Formats: sequence, C-alpha cells, structure tokens
Amino acid sequence: MSHIIGIDIGTSGIKVGAMNNEGVLRYLEYQQYSLIYPEMGLVEIDLEDVWQKTKALLLKVWLQVETVGKVEAISLSTFCNSSVFLAENGEVLHQGITYLDQRSRAECDWIKRTVGEDLIFKITKNRLEPGMHTLTTLLWFKNHFPEAYKNMYKWGNLSTFIMHKLTGRFVMDWTQSSYSGMYDIENYEWSAAIYESVGIDREKLPDVVAPSSIVGHLILDEAPLSPVPVIAGAADTACSTVALGIGVNEMFESVGTSNVLTTCMDNPEVLDIRFMNRCHVLKDRWLSHGPMSFPGAAVQWFYEQFLKSEGHSKEILCELAKDSIPGANGVFFLPYMQGERAPIWDGDARGVFVGIHLNTTKADMYRAVLEGCAFGLRQIDEIIKTKYKLHFEGFPSIGGGAKNKEWARIKANVLNKKIHLKDICETGVLGTCLIAGAAIGWYSSLENAANEISNNTILIVEPEEELLRSYDELHPVFNELYPSLQSFFALSANARSRANKLKNVDSEVFI
Repeated sequence: MSHIIGIDIGTSGIKVGAMNNEGVLRYLEYQQYSLIYPEMGLVEIDLEDVWQKTKALLLKVWLQVETVGKVEAISLSTFCNSSVFLAENGEVLHQGITYLDQRSRAECDWIKRTVGEDLIFKITKNRLEPGMHTLTTLLWFKNHFPEAYKNMYKWGNLSTFIMHKLTGRFVMDWTQSSYSGMYDIENYEWSAAIYESVGIDREKLPDVVAPSSIVGHLILDEAPLSPVPVIAGAADTACSTVALGIGVNEMFESVGTSNVLTTCMDNPEVLDIRFMNRCHVLKDRWLSHGPMSFPGAAVQWFYEQFLKSEGHSKEILCELAKDSIPGANGVFFLPYMQGERAPIWDGDARGVFVGIHLNTTKADMYRAVLEGCAFGLRQIDEIIKTKYKLHFEGFPSIGGGAKNKEWARIKANVLNKKIHLKDICETGVLGTCLIAGAAIGWYSSLENAANEISNNTILIVEPEEELLRSYDELHPVFNELYPSLQSFFALSANARSRANKLKNVDSEVFI
C-alpha cells in the first residue's frame, strides 16, 4: 500500500508518521528535544540535534512502511517562527533563534521607526514583534555578526533548514514567510519596501513557494531511502486547518503550549492587528490567529512544580479542578508566563495569582489557571465577534490540551459555546500529508482531501445554563487585572534588566 510520510516539528518534540492512500495515519513516532536558554530572554534551538533526531525518525517510519508497501512522498510541517543562518552548503552559522526570543527588541523598535508601523501592517497585515516576526532577528544577526552576515548564503526558518537537508534547496512556504515581517501576504512576494529600507539583501532570502509545491526529490543516501518527491508543506496550525477541513468564515481551537482560536478569511482587508495573520495553504485565503502564548505551558508548569513531586500522574490535571468551585474561591490567574501575544501584546507581562487567602487550596489555584486561560480565550473570541462579525455556536478543538475534558468544560461555560473534541490526532502530520496527497494526485483537490478521511467528533462539551451567569460576572473582573498591573510589569522588567546588567558587570570583574 502507498504511503506519504509527514514530518511535524513542534517547539518541544518531533513527530513523524505515515498516511496511507485511504487517509489513515499510521506508524507514528515521537522524539522530544529541548530548547536552549542561554540567558533570560534568549531562546534557541540546536538545529543539528533536531535534524539528527528527525532523520532517525524518518528512517524508522520508512522501514515500517516498507514492510507493507512503499513511500510515495514526504512533506513537512514546523512550528512558527524561527530564524536560521546558513552557509551555501547548508552549514549552520549560529544556533537557531525561536519566536520566544526577545534579543531583537532594539532592532524591532528601529524597524518600526524606519519603515513605519502603518506601512508594515498595510503590507504584512501584522504588527511587528521581536523574535515572533523574524525580520527583527535577522537584523539583530546582521548588526551583531556583520562578517557572518556577509558570508551567510541564506537566512530562513526551521523549515528552510530541514528542507535543505532533504532536497538541497533553500525555500520557505508562504504560510511561514507570512510571519517574517517583510512578506506581502496579498501579493505573495517579499516586500522590497521593507527589506530595502532596513538594509537586508534580497539574495539572502529564500525562494517562497506554495505549500503544495514539489521542492525536489529526497537526496539522503541512507538505505533504504529512495529519491521520492518532497513537498514543501506548511506551518503547523496551517496544516491543522487543512486536516480539519476548515472553510471560509469557520473557526477552530488548537491547544498545546499555546492556545489559539483560528478563523479562515477570504478578505485580507478586514484582518485585525491584534491577531497574527498569514496566507492560508490555499491561495487567496488567509488565516487569522488569536494566539495566547502559554496556557498549555502554564498547566504544565503547575503540574511540574506542585503535583509531579507528590507522585501524581498527569491524569490529575483532568480531576483536580473539580475539587474547587467555579470562580476558584475568589482566586484569579493571569496566564502570561513569559509575555503575551493576543490581545495585549506585552512581552513584559508575567503570570500572576490574585485573590489568594488563607483558605485557598491547591485545587483553587489550579482551577484559577484553567479559568484564567479560558477568560483570555474569551477576550479573543470577543474580537472575532466584534471585528469579524462572526458568531459561532461552537467550534472543533484539537491538540494535547483538548484532551483535558474539565478544561474544555470550563471553556464551554466561559465562552458559552459548544466545544467539539475531535478524534483526529496529530493534525500537523496529517495536514501536511494531505497537502502532499493533493500535490501528487491522490485527491482531486486539497479542499476535498479532508472530506475523504475520518474526522469525527468524539465528544461535544456543552455550556451549562446554571454556570453561564457566574462566568459572565467573573469575566469583567478578569478584564481589570492586566490594566491594573500593566505599569507594574513595565517597572518589573526594567528592574530585571538593571539586575542583569549588574550581574554581567560583576561577572566580568570576577573573570
């Protein structure tokens, strides 16, 4: 039986699986890897480590496929966003720098002043943020390593690096280039008005290709790999959109490290600056993401710090909140563990518990974490309703965090929406396989591909009438927290910055 192998590289792990020509995902393999934190505010990725682990998983899945059939194609999905700096032979000139990295704040501010924020949004349909929109990181590299920049053959992102390993070509698909801060997402081209204004050389930018493009043929010589076509694929959430078959003016939720509400649009003029906006896999459609950065990470943090050491398995994350009550006995939580994107866009914001008292329990604090993330999601949904004029009775929910049914119950009551938990798993892998399937002729069109696979709802979590009023009363209270603490976050960030400078001075004196 014929198979397509899909590679999906997230921020903490790599998944490789194979989809057969009946649309069934099989032979899923996973390998964790770790981000690198050289110092506060810096977040890097060991590119060679990621590649070696990816290659090992690819070979492992390939061997399993070969026992029952053959591999017809390979396709790629990666997280957004990152910067890589490559020599002509693909050699890495610096560790990869991820979207969580804040080292390019000065460059970001300079670009905004030089180009103008209005023009940036007009062209890219995005705001410009350090690290997240990778022009800022590229300029940081040029400013701090001018000789390395001069010798650099191509800049790109993680998908550029992996695709070069697979095919020898330097490319970036348009769902990824949308977050560079210099890509015209209506005209599908690098914006000379931006890259020339900030002194970036056009020849150092990779070619931008459609996600369904056949980039080349596999060049690895490890047996039993053969030179099958390699399809560009797309960013992880864009691939999930394909796997779910999300159409124009439809929405879904993804719950992983981040928690995102994504809508599909056919008019770029309405896209909101408070969201992250990109080209869809299909041309002349756009995806508008309302991303909260760290809800899933906040849940994981709570487990690691307060539950794991007591011997609890992760099953407790679905149960502990039931030992509290709606409203968490007066405790509120801001889920801004390392800054936040939508809707506040404040890199200085941090996680906060408010309302703790002598009767507060661990269950109260955990429930407050889940509720705080749900309240933040409601803020995003309100933008979708007011700006995009889209009202949804419910939406599909995917990702590891979607398996937490108590969290889904809280969201259903906070948002007053039905949440459809899907049985479809690993949507990044599946979506990129569907893109490849359409590219090599398995499906008549990409739009039809998702209709030809199993995509069932395993559970619908419905809002409960008796809880809706309680959460309606609590939500305005939550909305007051960030404005009340905004100046504190700025002062705290300045204090941290001064402390780090003193620490560095002390270290230099000691040396």
